[in-house]
Amino acid sequence: MHITMTDMMPVGLCLATQELFDTKRYQQNFCDHCLLRSPDTETSNAIWPMKKELGSSSYEKKYLEGHKAAIVGNIDKVLSLTTARYAHMNMKSIEAISRDGKSLIRKVIQATSFQDILILDPTFKSKIVLPVYEMFLESVKRSAQSVR
Repeated sequence: MHITMTDMMPVGLCLATQELFDTKRYQQNFCDHCLLRSPDTETSNAIWPMKKELGSSSYEKKYLEGHKAAIVGNIDKVLSLTTARYAHMNMKSIEAISRDGKSLIRKVIQATSFQDILILDPTFKSKIVLPVYEMFLESVKRSAQSVR
């Protein structure tokens, strides 16, 4: 039995989105790979002003709106993929994930700071990431059993 990239998409999106919820680390470590480890000064020179602005309270709103849009878009994709892939397995879990996901979307949209997003991280992990991962594991087990 093999797992494809498509099979991993809901879990991968959850992990990517979870990184976005960790706003403190996002702001502090923004593009550190390019800035610290790359000899490409052209890229570094383009990124430094962004990194400085991201840490500045006077520019926070500029970056916050884009960050919120990325999170909302990812949660929407997670809900869609999860429903399409796992509804046949456990409809009650899908309904709970959908309800909790929509609630999180509303809270992210209403966030007025990166800190407001950061406090939603545990909810995202417990209400979205873990149930999606559990359903992914269940689908892998079912696939393995059907191959035998």
